[in-house]
Amino acid sequence: NEVDRCTALTESLLALARLDPERPESLAKEPVDRGALFGRLAAARPIGFDAAVRADARGLVLQAHPALLDSALRNLIDNALRYGASRVTVDAVSTGEGVRIAVRDDGPGVPDADRARLTERFFRVLGTGQTGSGLGLSIVARIAALHGASLRFEPGIDGRGLGVVMEFSVP
Repeated sequence: NEVDRCTALTESLLALARLDPERPESLAKEPVDRGALFGRLAAARPIGFDAAVRADARGLVLQAHPALLDSALRNLIDNALRYGASRVTVDAVSTGEGVRIAVRDDGPGVPDADRARLTERFFRVLGTGQTGSGLGLSIVARIAALHGASLRFEPGIDGRGLGVVMEFSVP
């Protein structure tokens, strides 16, 4: 278990070290097929992942780095499951100005006082009983920033749990 934890920490630190020097204007982006993206998420679903994955962003092309977008979404899904969600939804919808991707769960949620700190490196909400390094949401925030996307936290499914929303602008 300790080797696995050290490996996960090292991989997270390496991911952040690779992302830090990147600039949004130099990030290699390409059109992302949301159907294929969500298909990969559903195919790679971890044990216990019984998510509803819906895409309603017809006609819009999301320019993104596919591997980084995959990484951010997998991280959010893994977090939801790790912290007690029994249901997770992943939605992509057209907003008129872009695409909003939301990962919502029905877990215990995060107190409002802690939400502002969720993207800080090494920050962990106390009392969860879960192991981790506190780097996952920092990685998601960095990936969102590189894509020029906003990132916010809101209530999850039926007002319970946590919702993580990334808003991408379409040029």
